[in-house]
Amino acid sequence: MEIVDHHKISDLYKTLGLPFDHEIDFAILSIPDIHPQIPFKSPILQADYFSFILTIEGSGVYFLDDNKFSFDSHTIYFTNPGHIKSYELKESKDAYIITFIRKVPAGKRPPRNLRRISIFIG
Repeated sequence: MEIVDHHKISDLYKTLGLPFDHEIDFAILSIPDIHPQIPFKSPILQADYFSFILTIEGSGVYFLDDNKFSFDSHTIYFTNPGHIKSYELKESKDAYIITFIRKVPAGKRPPRNLRRISIFIG
């Protein structure tokens, strides 16, 4: 099993064959635009960035570490950096991948009330 390492969001662009001209901290990509041929099976990857997969209309299977999750329309998946993941699309009419890195400027911290909020979904 070959695992493709994504250290930066530009690595995702390279894997998908998408053009980019500088490093980015945040991206929203239309899944039907980047995967026009359905069915589609992604490479297995490990990313150092956060991802939201928002499926408005579509279906498939999302693999996260040793877990398998089927999804349909009106589904959101969130993954933290470091997980081994892949996905298979059976249908993808309206869906998005939102990626971002955690970037905290030197000497800056979130407000105290926001530091208590944790998101652990995957």
